[in-house]
Amino acid sequence: MDAGEITSNALKYPLTDFKKVLILGIITILSSLIIPGFLLLGYFFKTIKCSMENTSELPEFSQWTSMFVDGLKIFVVLFVYSFIPGILILVGMWSVLLPMLTVPGAGSLLNPSISLELVGGMVLIGLVLLVVISFLIPVALANMVHHNKLSAAFRFKGITGKIKEIGWVDYLIWYVIMLIIIGAVYYVSSFLIFPLFVGIIIVPLIIFPYLTIFFARSVALIYKFEANHEYYRHSKQIK
Repeated sequence: MDAGEITSNALKYPLTDFKKVLILGIITILSSLIIPGFLLLGYFFKTIKCSMENTSELPEFSQWTSMFVDGLKIFVVLFVYSFIPGILILVGMWSVLLPMLTVPGAGSLLNPSISLELVGGMVLIGLVLLVVISFLIPVALANMVHHNKLSAAFRFKGITGKIKEIGWVDYLIWYVIMLIIIGAVYYVSSFLIFPLFVGIIIVPLIIFPYLTIFFARSVALIYKFEANHEYYRHSKQIK
């Protein structure tokens, strides 16, 4: 199963039980209330786990406390990974605003030339780190689910070792395909939400939960790539 087959499998997977997609959609709509947001991430965790266990069925909505805790784990991993690049980007952007701030009798708070150097350096470093992190996060999350330990998401030697096992080229191809699909979905969704009232309902109720399940399934499949050929023969049963 190559990147194309993994993508095809993952695209079909949410359609095997559309009722669960709608249930996740309701949770997505309520995610602004914080707790449902962790349940959304928890279902993402659960979908990866079930997909790794050779099942072709979407996971059930059960064990809500466990789902909440698993969602919290996902949040912690995403927060920790994005903290440093996020700070660098924010500080870099803030340095652009400082020259615009003046104190009566003192002038600008920061020399504009220094500000440009800061924003150029910090934002660039932050963006580079963000790209590297986004490349590692799928395997980091899958590693945590596989070992059922939060610390497994930060075992960089194990994470890079898994990518090596998958194959750096194969993983890069999969990663680019995911970027294209997710980017295209968000682009189309932006046009549905703003001009069309119905889009405000369709996007969080159907499109985003579908994308969540699709990506979770795809992450599980790429993580298991080359590790268990019987697993892939079983996965192909989804039509």
